[in-house]
Amino acid sequence: MENPSQKRLTLSSEMDAGASVDRISSLPDSVLCHILSFLPTTKYAVGTSILSKRWKFLWTGVPYLLFDDDRFHKSPERVRKFEQFVNKVLLLSTVQNILKFRLCGNEFIEPFYVNAWISTAIIRNVRVLKVQVFYYCRADVVIELPSCLFTCRTLEDLELWDNLDINTPNLVCLPRLKRLTLSDVQYRNDESVSKLISGCPILEFLDICRCSFDNVTVFVISSPSLKQLRFRGPDDFPENLHYKVAINTPALESLDYSNHIWQHIGVNFQNITSLVRAKIDVEAFPGDDPPQSAFCNSLVELVQALHGVKILTLSQKTMNALSYATTCLSTRRFEGLTKLVVGAGCCEWTCLQDLVEAAVNLEVLDFTKNWHREHTIESCWRDPIEVPRCLITSLKQISLEELEGCEDELAMIGYILKHGSVLNRMHLSSKVGGLSTKFQLTQKILLFPRRSPTCQIAFCRQAGPRSLFSKS
Repeated sequence: MENPSQKRLTLSSEMDAGASVDRISSLPDSVLCHILSFLPTTKYAVGTSILSKRWKFLWTGVPYLLFDDDRFHKSPERVRKFEQFVNKVLLLSTVQNILKFRLCGNEFIEPFYVNAWISTAIIRNVRVLKVQVFYYCRADVVIELPSCLFTCRTLEDLELWDNLDINTPNLVCLPRLKRLTLSDVQYRNDESVSKLISGCPILEFLDICRCSFDNVTVFVISSPSLKQLRFRGPDDFPENLHYKVAINTPALESLDYSNHIWQHIGVNFQNITSLVRAKIDVEAFPGDDPPQSAFCNSLVELVQALHGVKILTLSQKTMNALSYATTCLSTRRFEGLTKLVVGAGCCEWTCLQDLVEAAVNLEVLDFTKNWHREHTIESCWRDPIEVPRCLITSLKQISLEELEGCEDELAMIGYILKHGSVLNRMHLSSKVGGLSTKFQLTQKILLFPRRSPTCQIAFCRQAGPRSLFSKS
């Protein structure tokens, strides 16, 4: 009979033998290729070829081909080595269905190779394609994309960046494309944009970042399936030119729009009745000169076109531009708006009042104060002639951040507490002064009369609530 010491020795030997077994190599090739696909670039996958004979060509079955050569001002000799590496990988790769192909490069890469690599990926049924080629020292170099890109039937996600020229053929057919990103690219003309978007019948996500001189005067976005849209205008446009943006997206749910209205840009929204959330960041003027009221009035029309949205975010620059408009926001009711997020200063109180008056069913208001120390002495707040309907029937939660404790802020808070019939909670935060200053501000606010007996006031730091005060 085996004694206990011999049994422990046998078990220890078996455990040591098990620990020395190469369990990774016992996995099938398909699993190993899947593991290699998580490496950041193909260069690392190719580097595993030195591990053993079995691993020498294992990387050739990885369906993710990721080539990054994004170091600035690289010498032509090193770029030639990068081109040779990409050519070798595509030659030896045995993958017939590429799941993702990414090319990020710059400086001296030959346009011929870029077109050849894109065409190879399309031939191999690529699903996700990202191409970014930026010529930092050769801004005049623009790569015209191959026409086969616009008829790829397997493509689901496409990202095009920087020095790329989109010259769409007469027929654009991307039946599976759901996500499209176009950042700082050039277009042959206005039709190139409309053809590309209309050729994507199930497109759901569109991210546009325009550059100066992209050759488009009227940027048309028309898609019956689009759900998310991010549109960012260029930092600079040629003066005295009128640019327009036309958006016709009946299924749109999320909109993130930023632009500069001093550049004579007009926006036309149509069929956006499904909009859930929208964010507008529009700057009225680049310097200290006040903008023309006509431009600001067009911004009022833009915001009013979003009257069906549920969650609306307006930046401080947008509120500042609206303050120079001669037309009133409250002429159009925002029946569906339940949450409003705004940034504003002392001079934008009137715009804030107009928005609250128009949002008849508003439930949540998040307000961030833009600091204007020159306005801390004289109050700019004026009580509305009539109490906004949402204060009486629906407004339940208010968050006021970056407060300075000046007179107009206290007047606004006092008015809200006095007329907020269903208000449940008010969050307040400030970066001004120490604990004693904040304590004094808190005491002033707690003494304000409240219409709602259940209203609680939380005066908190920027990281979150630290104390909670309630008054019956």
